[in-house]
Amino acid sequence: MASLMPDKIAEATGIERSHVLTGLFTDTSVVGDDNDINVDELPLDYAILEQVDYKYPAGDNYFAYTTRGCPNHCSFCAVPILEPSFHVTNNIIDQIRTIDEKYGPKQHLLLLDNNVLNTTDLKSLVDDLCAAGFGQGAKYTDPGVYNIVMMRYKNGDRADFLDKKIAAYLEGFKKRIKSAEMLEKFLQIVIGAEDAEDYAQYMLDHEEELSPIIEKYRSKAKKARYLDFNQGVDGRKINEENMEQLARLAIHPLRIAFDDIHLKDVYCKAVRTAHRHGIKEISNYILFNYKDKPEDLYERLRVNIELNEELGIQIFSFPMKYSPISETDRTYIGANWCKKSVRAISAILQVTKGVVAAGSSFFYKAFGNNLDEFYEILVMPRELIMFRSHFEGDGTTATWQALYRKLNDEQKNRLMEIVSHNMSELRNIPWPDDLREILEFYLIKYSGKTEHTEERYVHANCGPQRPLVR
Repeated sequence: MASLMPDKIAEATGIERSHVLTGLFTDTSVVGDDNDINVDELPLDYAILEQVDYKYPAGDNYFAYTTRGCPNHCSFCAVPILEPSFHVTNNIIDQIRTIDEKYGPKQHLLLLDNNVLNTTDLKSLVDDLCAAGFGQGAKYTDPGVYNIVMMRYKNGDRADFLDKKIAAYLEGFKKRIKSAEMLEKFLQIVIGAEDAEDYAQYMLDHEEELSPIIEKYRSKAKKARYLDFNQGVDGRKINEENMEQLARLAIHPLRIAFDDIHLKDVYCKAVRTAHRHGIKEISNYILFNYKDKPEDLYERLRVNIELNEELGIQIFSFPMKYSPISETDRTYIGANWCKKSVRAISAILQVTKGVVAAGSSFFYKAFGNNLDEFYEILVMPRELIMFRSHFEGDGTTATWQALYRKLNDEQKNRLMEIVSHNMSELRNIPWPDDLREILEFYLIKYSGKTEHTEERYVHANCGPQRPLVR
């Protein structure tokens, strides 16, 4: 925020514009420190994730960069402002080793590079990533909470949340112990810890007795390990040579953007190249509400459905609504869109948690079998979109469709303009007589059990999705 809108921050806070620090934090002298620390290259404080009341879905990931910046300078993107120059950052092996030694190992690696294919020596980077444990087919054995906390105790970390973390772990662990003798010894140690003045030191003092019990009964199952270039790779740069390198990695999924329908041939070529090198799951970012038209979004989604069927792979699409990086809200409507059409896309994606799944039956039900049906869905009342099965079942949708299809083009355009108002505005503005009957449908509220997906128009079998950043 400081880099994107420093003038607004200065105005809102009353501080001088020169005191708003922008760009990467690579030089601590700007805050008065007399040292050579590059803060931008320091490891993250993973302990923060252990001090929240919920389980962060991506908490078992290494978060890292291997490069900063991007040479493309796309007009919709914040990267040219945040990271104006492309450069290679610190060594990934060192980053992972540092995190392992301080916080314990993580299962997956989430890389936030903005355009990793621009790196000058991709083979060396892939070599490093493989050496760090993220080559194709990589496996991971969780050392367990006990071993990680004990390591941190030995390193001098005495945070209170570590005491609570290991205590909760040991409470649940006792159910694993099958030996009565070992269980008795285990319980004696755990119960004794309750009265210890220094919990961490008590656990260290009893490590020799407790550790063999933990080691005998803890899970040592090998788990699949994945690497995720979370910002996506540049489809325009994908070729046989660099895909041969990327295919050496445990990439899951490969993320590729498809932001412009005019790049259809380039995008399809990139997907087919990835497929030839063994990539079977692709996650696809699709920008909309920018310079595109609604039909461009539909066509890009349809292209993915056809590629899925042609190649026998899975491409999960993530439509992403454009909002200008200079604005403080997300109300922007592109020149070729209107509020109602953007809200209709939002309604579809709300049902699917933002994912457009790989199956053709899902896509054509959600977005229509052709452009005419797609445009009709964009005009459809929000409740009829989100709870398609319910309103199709009771005849409401068919009644609305019959009324809509009787309208001429001029009436349809006026209807779209009127229903672009929000609900409170719609209730209070004058309704033209020729649209009054169909406008009543836009005040319908579904009263069923919205928490049950089966009440909605689709059940997307998408599987768990790791958080994405773009």
